[in-house]
Amino acid sequence: MDMKNNSSILLVADNPVLCRSMCDFLSKEGHFVTVAANGAEALDLFRKSRPHIIISDLRLPKLDGLQFLDIVKNESADTPFIIISGEGAMEDAVEGLRLGAWSYLTKPVNPFELKHCVDKAMEQVRLVQESLHYRNFLDETVERRTADLLEQNARLASEINERQHQEQLTVRAMAELEKAFREKEILQSQLLQAHKLESVGQLASGIAHEINTPTQFVSSNVSFLDEAFADLSQCFKNLTEAAAEGRLTPDILRDAMAEADWEYLHDEVPKAIRQSREGLARVTSIVRAMKEFSHPGGQDAEHSDVNHLIETTVTVARNEWKYSAEVVLKLAPNLPAVPCVDGAIGQVLLNLLVNAAQAITEKLGRTPEGGKGTITITTETDGREVLIHIADTGCGIPEEYQARIFEPFFTTKEVGKGTGQGLAIAYDVITRKHGGNLTFATVIGEGTTFTIRLPIAKGKAASSNGS
Repeated sequence: MDMKNNSSILLVADNPVLCRSMCDFLSKEGHFVTVAANGAEALDLFRKSRPHIIISDLRLPKLDGLQFLDIVKNESADTPFIIISGEGAMEDAVEGLRLGAWSYLTKPVNPFELKHCVDKAMEQVRLVQESLHYRNFLDETVERRTADLLEQNARLASEINERQHQEQLTVRAMAELEKAFREKEILQSQLLQAHKLESVGQLASGIAHEINTPTQFVSSNVSFLDEAFADLSQCFKNLTEAAAEGRLTPDILRDAMAEADWEYLHDEVPKAIRQSREGLARVTSIVRAMKEFSHPGGQDAEHSDVNHLIETTVTVARNEWKYSAEVVLKLAPNLPAVPCVDGAIGQVLLNLLVNAAQAITEKLGRTPEGGKGTITITTETDGREVLIHIADTGCGIPEEYQARIFEPFFTTKEVGKGTGQGLAIAYDVITRKHGGNLTFATVIGEGTTFTIRLPIAKGKAASSNGS
């Protein structure tokens, strides 16, 4: 379903130059654009017209962008909300993602990034609308079948007085009616929401937690260094006064250093500095991975470094697996490049990684006491294809489910925890869009290994650090 010519976008910015340039660009792309200059006006237009997408600056008069975002997400959670932040305003961007923003753009806004971001958001809108369409269609089908069965049951019930031997037919009709109701419940659970697992919005809370942890100990170390500097400053002041008065002796020097606890500071200050540097490096790594995952590139296949895609996915999804599993990367160095769409392959890797973590959690629990499970990701090449193996030590796949795991809407998870589309989408992306293959091997109680095979791009090589 092509929505571009029917798509509506609410653009909110108090900068008329920025607003006019973005409006002209989006209109030329075939979108119907409505413009608001402040948050209050934007909220009124949103409630009246319910646009497909909202693009909003964070700095707005009357009602700022984050407040506007929070209200929109409370009233229409499925509406993609793209935030615009200035350079150096990463904290605001992260807060926006935490509140449920679909993605973010930085000023000055690059037209190509704007087009890509809007296209991805429209794809999400399309998936949600298709999901709603399918759910309504299935509801109508079940209702028609239920009505037919009820009619049949009523007819059989009216004949039971005349023909007692037809009682068996009535019982059979009632059994079919029960089956119809069970099928309706299963179909509704499978169509709760269009599949968008790994989206940045769904991962935002985990990413925020990953950033908060190193930030906290960096803050603690800075407080410690501040106190240490105050102690040393007082020490130097006392020694300077003693020297000026001509009474600086070795004993006074030792006493002053002891009072400042110099031996402790001599050991702990370098540790605090080293820990702070490591924490800041961790935050930088997470933000870089989040940015790459949020902006995976265009829809055309490009020669890509599969190892880097894996490392980025593992970083972005760390909060999904860190409590129950350890991830081991065995990435082949100098792995040949493969022609692929980074965003699609990244989504496949995310689906398989989260499924592996969930299988281990199902087996060991969210916080296992006897040790975590292991997810091992291996890359290799046989000369014709690049192979990616994702192996877990989870519970394995029961034999009765193995023939159906790639079917759309098939799931064994509880209602609300899975739509049954993740593996079906992964299979379609690998086989149809990339000409590869997706297979699995499983042992009940020991784990499952999924293997992705992607054709090699001849004459190309992607640089990789390996592992």
